[in-house]
Amino acid sequence: MSITSTLVHRAEIRFHEATEALRPYVGCFWVITAEPDATIRIVPDGSTSISIELQGQPSGWVLRGPLVRPEERRFTSAATLIGVRLRPGGAFILSGIAADATIGRRLEVSTIAAFRELVEEDPAPQTPAQYIDALQRFLIARLRNASMNSVVARALHEIERDRACPTTEIAERCDVSPRHLNRLMRTWVGYGPKRFARVVRFQATLEQIGHSPTQSGAALASEAGYFDQAHLTLDLARFAGATPRHLASRCVADFSKTRCDGPL
Repeated sequence: MSITSTLVHRAEIRFHEATEALRPYVGCFWVITAEPDATIRIVPDGSTSISIELQGQPSGWVLRGPLVRPEERRFTSAATLIGVRLRPGGAFILSGIAADATIGRRLEVSTIAAFRELVEEDPAPQTPAQYIDALQRFLIARLRNASMNSVVARALHEIERDRACPTTEIAERCDVSPRHLNRLMRTWVGYGPKRFARVVRFQATLEQIGHSPTQSGAALASEAGYFDQAHLTLDLARFAGATPRHLASRCVADFSKTRCDGPL
């Protein structure tokens, strides 16, 4: 699954690979350099992020929860943003806050006790490289002995492997009831299994459009595991704010350039 897909205009994104110890929980570190009038649109992918904006004085670290619709940022002046993309489950391990309580929200990490070491980093970072180093040290310390809930990990794997599978069958494969699985996934990931499967299908569709931009909507729907073309179009409108034709003609190149690829 790609983590994440971002459409950029008048901005540059540079990625930094996570250390081996962090890869189960971290997609990548990133630095965005935005020009005046830049636009950045992030679409749902199951990830969360921790970031800081440098524009004069640093804004303070922010935890962004999972998305259920596109999020767009516009910049009136030049800015630099530094952050990390966390795989599903990572933010819950770090913060102890149920992921479904953070959906679509941006939380100042100074209000979260578990992030005290990051907030109080001394001496304070000055450059993007120093901010990434501070983030990496914090994450290694916090995640060194962490582990995902085994049921959630199995469910994520099964949904990735068979994204059209009914959620009742996913629960059976995990040896739990559908209600229990839904509760666990909402706590750890933010989405229940049904919504997470929709996000996985949506991301698979973006990837397929990137590989074959002239492919028909019906073929895309079949390839990604949608019931029909109308179902695909509805999800693309909800998650990307665009039609398949618009994505194929204008956006896919930008989406494809800004993915952190790798298995969950």
